[in-house]
Parts: sequence; C-alpha cells; structure tokens
Amino acid sequence: MTEHTDDAVLKDKHAVKTTISIALCMATLLSLTPSLIIPIFFINFTRCKQYSVVELLIEKDPEYTYGANVSGGTPLYMAAERGFTRIVQIIVDKSHKTRTSPAYSGFMGRTALHAAVLYNYEEMTKAILEWNPALTKEVDEKGWSPLHCAAERNCNPTIVRQLLEKSDKSIAYLGIKDGNKTALHIASLHHHKNIIEELLSHYPDCCEQVDNDGHNVFHFSMMKKGDHDYKPSDYFGNEWLRARGLVNEKDGQGNTPIHLLSSYQISDFQFLYGCNVDMKAYNSENLTAYDIISKAKKDISKKKDMIQGAFEMVMPETRSWFWEKETKKWEKYLTVYEGIEEDIFGKNFQERIQKLKKENESKEDKEKRTSALQKQGETHLIVSALITTVTFAAGFTLPGGYKDDDGKAILSKEAAFIAFVVADTIAIVSSLCAVFLHFFMTMRKREEFLAKHLVWALF
Repeated sequence: MTEHTDDAVLKDKHAVKTTISIALCMATLLSLTPSLIIPIFFINFTRCKQYSVVELLIEKDPEYTYGANVSGGTPLYMAAERGFTRIVQIIVDKSHKTRTSPAYSGFMGRTALHAAVLYNYEEMTKAILEWNPALTKEVDEKGWSPLHCAAERNCNPTIVRQLLEKSDKSIAYLGIKDGNKTALHIASLHHHKNIIEELLSHYPDCCEQVDNDGHNVFHFSMMKKGDHDYKPSDYFGNEWLRARGLVNEKDGQGNTPIHLLSSYQISDFQFLYGCNVDMKAYNSENLTAYDIISKAKKDISKKKDMIQGAFEMVMPETRSWFWEKETKKWEKYLTVYEGIEEDIFGKNFQERIQKLKKENESKEDKEKRTSALQKQGETHLIVSALITTVTFAAGFTLPGGYKDDDGKAILSKEAAFIAFVVADTIAIVSSLCAVFLHFFMTMRKREEFLAKHLVWALF
C-alpha cells in the first residue's frame, strides 16, 4: 500500500515537472513573457485542480509580479474571474511573504476585486480585501467601482458589508460616468432592497445624492418596467428614506417620483395612499401625476384604468365622482344577478348595491336642497342691502332738520326722536350683519352650514 502511494506521488511530481518544462519550452520558443505561463496553466490544468503547479511557478520566481497578457488579464484577475479561490489565496499569501504586490488588473479596466464581486465570491472577496483594501477605490473604464457592481448584481449583503467596512466614506457617494449614478441609485433601479438597506445602514445621508438629471432613490425605483413583485412603497419602511422628504423632490424636469409612477404606470397603490405624497405637485409642463395618467394611452391589461381609478379614489376633488361612477357600474350587475342569493360577489351583494343606490339618491336630494338654500340666500342678500341703504340714508337726513348755530338736531330732546335714532341704529347694524352672513354663505356649499347661517341672517 505504501509503495503504491509513493509511486503515485512520484508520478504526480514527475507530471508537474514535465508540465513546467513544456511550458517553459513553449515560452522560449514562442518568445512569450513569463506572465503568460500561469494563464497557460489556468486554461489547461486548473480544471484538474493542479494547484501545486501554480505554487511551483510562484516559488520559481517569488518576486515576479506577473503582469497582464496581451488580452489585458493578469493571473490574479483570471483566477478571480474563474472562481479559483484557492489560487487567489496562494498568490495573495505568497505576496505577504515576499512583500511584493502582484498585478491585479483585468479586462475593461477591472481589477481582481471587480471579478470576485461580479461572480458573488464571498470568501475570495474577503481574501482580496484583506490583502489590498485600496482596491475598493479602483474603477473600471465606465467608472464602476466594486461597490457599483455589487449593487447591480444583487450580491450577498455580506459582500456589500465587507466592501463598505474596508473602504472610506467617499465610495458610497462615488458616481459612475453614465449620469453620475451612485451605488444606491443602481440598487434602487434594479429593486435590490437588501443592498439599499445595507448602504443606508452605513451611510444614511447618501440617499440625498442625485444624479446629473436630478433623480433620487425614489425616482430610480419607478424606472424599471416588468418587475411586478416590487413596490416602491416598500421604501416607506426605511426610517432614513421616510424622514427626509425625498418622496416629493423634483428632478431636472420638475417630476416628482409620483409623476414617474404615472409615466411608467407602476401599479403601487400603497404609494398613492402615502400621507406624505404630494398628489398636486406640478412638473415643468404644468402637469400633475393625475394629468399624466389621464392622458396615457389605454392598454390591453387595463393597467392604466386601474392606476387612474386609484388616483381618483385618493384625491378629494375626484373621490365623489369616482364613487358615483363605480356605483353606476355595479348597478348593471344588480340587474344581471337579481334573484341570485349567493353569487361570486358574496351573499350581501344586492344589499350593498341597494345601499349605494340610496346613498346616490340622497346625495341628489341634498344637492337640490343646498341649491334652494343658496338661491334663498341670494334673495335675502338683496333685501338686506336695500334695508342697509335706506337706514344709512335716514341717519344723515334726520326729521326736523338741524340747528343753524351748533348743528344739532332740532328734535333731539323729543322722546320720539330718540326712539327713531335707536331703531335706525339697530336696523342698520342688523342689516349689515345680514349682508355679511349672506356674503359668507356664498363661499360655502355644505347644507348644514347654509341652513344654520340662513336662520341667523333672517333673525
């Protein structure tokens, strides 16, 4: 048994040495740089888990940094991209011992840390960060840092936490070249709630940053179509987003997030019911969110109608009209299902429809009574104005005339004259009060209010 094991070890070592010799010969014959030797083994031998080959190559020249090949990939980057965590650990450990820094660049300006994050390798990311935490600041050709990649790919929150803890504060606020979007913006655009929570738990004020078009985290949450399971109103659960008033901020075109909800037709009714959402905000084109959804074209899914109906139900000025419309719609079903005790709408379906119908009729009667009170008030207003005019004129043209020497009324000592002055004063004050009350009534439409003040005006 021992002899068989020794023979296997000798054969393995012989195979490794033979492989190295062949690679060195190839490098010599093809005039290749030493940095191409390890990539050759990645392509051919790492599939067979021959990690000892890499160790022997590094020991052959431990201080060599192994730069990029003609395609731009370094051994460390290629190992990270292919998920060879053990090889990455070997290269990193050797660099600690020799105090050298192997090259880590890759394709499109990325680094080995980019590759580890893009493929969601948690252990590899940790090893690279412990070796060189400064890689968190490295960006690729498009300005993407590893944190941006993690936000876009919805990496394990542990990886995001590692990146944030090993980097300085500036990374959370770093924008990419395309519009200056931050990692938070990208996570919001792709509806990666876990990443958003992790970013805000470390740097809460990063939510206040906007891109070049003025879009904040709520704007980006509205921009992705087709994700029916996600609701932007879920952000209301985060205390940092809820407390900062971002839900009503305007972008470069004056659009608030609810304008984009209408534009992209996002079926998030809970967002409409949010008490802090400004439904009447206008954009640069003087349009509200309701105006946008009203002008949108109808689609087969009836999504537009549902969102518009939700707006009408929430907004005070359209709420009564909405319920009136819905009542008429359900009245049709009353005739169709009349006589059916239990239908798909429930046991009390007909009772509910009758109740809605009575409420609608009582509403019409109420409107008629209100209109009658308003007309009656208008008539009283004319009479009160005439009385005010007459009593005011009587106060200046006193009966009996005035004395020429001191200008006093001639009949000022008479009891009848005193009674006249008192009565005239009461008349003019009362008529002025009546005019004021009737004028005030024209600005109100509630029946109870009109009836109450009409009595006072008559009195």
